[in-house]
Amino acid sequence: MMKKYTFLLIFIVAFSCQTLDKPQKPEILLGEDKMVAILSDLAFVKAAKTSFRKVLETKHINPETYILQKHHIDSAVFAQNNAWYTHQQEAYEHILTQVKSNLEASKAKYEAIKKEEDSIKKVQDSVKKAKDSLQTTLRTKNKK
Repeated sequence: MMKKYTFLLIFIVAFSCQTLDKPQKPEILLGEDKMVAILSDLAFVKAAKTSFRKVLETKHINPETYILQKHHIDSAVFAQNNAWYTHQQEAYEHILTQVKSNLEASKAKYEAIKKEEDSIKKVQDSVKKAKDSLQTTLRTKNKK
């Protein structure tokens, strides 16, 4: 009886394991640099999409389509390349490392711009406050 169950278990395990076929190399193979650029752009638009969903929906803009058009490829070519690169572990890790580096560099750049804008706004606010204070002082002197 135990042999039956052992055989059945071995049979199930042996036939339930599938071999995963690796995708074939695409006819139009995008270089790693091109994949980095596309994936970086897609990451940016996905972030923007969450922030500006209403605007994009109102204007019927599909950011992903825009990015693919920007890089002169269609969604099928991108999907084939993405599938192929995901099975090229070292290459895909390198691509994703570059994408992460691009995102971090852009984040630092935009944070610096934001900090500068905030600084400018503070100066403008203090100038406005001083101007308002001066005008108030002049009005009170003119009333006397």
